[in-house]
Amino acid sequence: MDLPPHRGAPLRRAVAGGALALALASIGLPASAAPAVGPDDPVPPAAVQPGRFVQTELTRLLDTRDAVGVPGKQPLGPDSTLRFQVEQAAPGAKAVVLNVTATDTTGDSYVTVHPDGRPRPRTSNLNFTPGRTVANLVTVPVTNGYIDIYNHDGSANLVADLFGYYTDDPAVPGSTFQPVTPSRALDTRTTGPNGTAQPVGTDGTVNVKLAGRNRVPADGATAVVLNVTATDTTDSSHLTVYPHGTARPVTSNLNFAARDTVPNLVTVPLGADGSIDLYNHYGSANFVVDVFGFYTSAPSGSGFTPTGPTRVADTRDPGRQKVGPGEVLSWPVGENSGLGTTAVSAVVLNVTATGPTSAGHLDAYPNGSPRPSSSNLNYTAGQTVANSVIVPVDATGIVNFYNNSGSVDVVVDLFGYFTAPHGGPTSPSMWGGYPSQLACDAASPGRWLGPSPYNRIGLSVVPSTLSNSPDPVWTKVVLTGPTGTKTYPATSTDPTQPGKLTAVVGTADLQTGAAYSWYAYSGNGVRSSAASAPCYFRFGYDPGFRLSISDAPGPIHAGQTVPLTFTATTDDLEPGLQAATFRWGVDAYHLDNTVSAIDGQATVDVPMNGWGTVIVYIEATSVDGTRTSRTNKDFFVISR
Repeated sequence: MDLPPHRGAPLRRAVAGGALALALASIGLPASAAPAVGPDDPVPPAAVQPGRFVQTELTRLLDTRDAVGVPGKQPLGPDSTLRFQVEQAAPGAKAVVLNVTATDTTGDSYVTVHPDGRPRPRTSNLNFTPGRTVANLVTVPVTNGYIDIYNHDGSANLVADLFGYYTDDPAVPGSTFQPVTPSRALDTRTTGPNGTAQPVGTDGTVNVKLAGRNRVPADGATAVVLNVTATDTTDSSHLTVYPHGTARPVTSNLNFAARDTVPNLVTVPLGADGSIDLYNHYGSANFVVDVFGFYTSAPSGSGFTPTGPTRVADTRDPGRQKVGPGEVLSWPVGENSGLGTTAVSAVVLNVTATGPTSAGHLDAYPNGSPRPSSSNLNYTAGQTVANSVIVPVDATGIVNFYNNSGSVDVVVDLFGYFTAPHGGPTSPSMWGGYPSQLACDAASPGRWLGPSPYNRIGLSVVPSTLSNSPDPVWTKVVLTGPTGTKTYPATSTDPTQPGKLTAVVGTADLQTGAAYSWYAYSGNGVRSSAASAPCYFRFGYDPGFRLSISDAPGPIHAGQTVPLTFTATTDDLEPGLQAATFRWGVDAYHLDNTVSAIDGQATVDVPMNGWGTVIVYIEATSVDGTRTSRTNKDFFVISR
């Protein structure tokens, strides 16, 4: 399988730490547009986040089979480039999001999509062999209203469907992006339509509810970013993902043959009920859906900056080696890639697996998070597979790539990055309940607030970020949520921090599971901050886990090792709040053993030393680390 020429790039197999600090910066408003404000004057808006996403109707911009976007009906030949226009469908776009498909392929080749008028980069978006139909989601910068597509060898018909674009124009309504820790929303191999495990048949559709699940908020999400995989396929077919309650479009997201496993990144609006539909054209196939993030109309999410295709990692380079079974390849996001990690919230990558020695899959995830159950690429021995990936960037500034089986070369191309808002107020705190300090979670539904009639949340502001001479009386905080905006005065509440002001919000003003953000403006009306990162609140005591330890299989003798099963169950559907690990031991103060929880369970061999009563203690911790529960059980040990 051909791939573009490669060159040296930094790679790491050992994980390196690094602190990530979100910079606070004030944003000046023109004095003519923001006169001095009084208590009844209009509230200045938050600074608009650049790089907002504009969802469009699915539009076919290119189809060489039907002379769409090109003068005639003919495939693209070897070492050839075509250009097609995007400006009319995406006016003023800084980058477009396309689903690009290669079909009727005759060569062992690759396709590169890049901005028109610029040198072709040393990257690829699709890789294929003769007779294959391959699709991939591509985010590509726009410089002059046109896009170029290059084919390396043989010939191929090419199709490009527009899903949306990014703009900096403040006059154009757009959405910001919120990455989330990847989690599984559907797997028809285990839970299919109507709650049964079954594939989706010919002309079949399966519905997936996402609003309020998988860290997508119940209100406020306009679209979701998914990794969708088709597997166990019985015939050549295609998959279409679209909002529930709307007409199924003529476009496709995945194309596959019999006995294929094919993934693709999908951006799709939510239907009015917060769900999407997946349609299979022919044969039967199992579908797996993993959630990687969502778009929101609130200004609190991240904006996109395209970088142009840039190769940042390639294990084929001299001195490098394949990623072995169970190994993790680590890429420091800010190292030699033109990015600092200070405000990067996620990166947009094209990841290619090539030369695998056996069937396997590759997972991309932030270094500071547990490896998710989702996968980004699936491949068979000798196959070359590429897929777009949006990966959150956490405080470590490192993205991991895990290979589960065999050995494989990994190629990583950077297409752009998302940055969190700058200049937003600091995190909230809380009085009259538990916990006493409340951090802003990056994904819904947020932390639990203990019930109390005195529950109040303080939205903190550092006036020096807003004005050189802040006026505490007229400094305001504007809270934005699903029911609109509300303005609160900010006053000094902490004598130990004289420069800190806090707007006090009662929990009665908040809805459980909804997204909120806030911004502040100064008394003279000259400066306004950007919106904060989104916060999510839920009320009531955390129900925790229902823990149990199995009985021993028969009498226990001193010195015997006994297999015990630990179980943690909860009614909570959020993947982040499910059990991730158990710590255990026979001393309440030394739970020195750790085991991963699989579907809330783990079985371990516990040595029963001594005789008489031996107490086994366990503690379960959730994926996001916010939930812990403990229990114990007595076992009677017979002396030998």
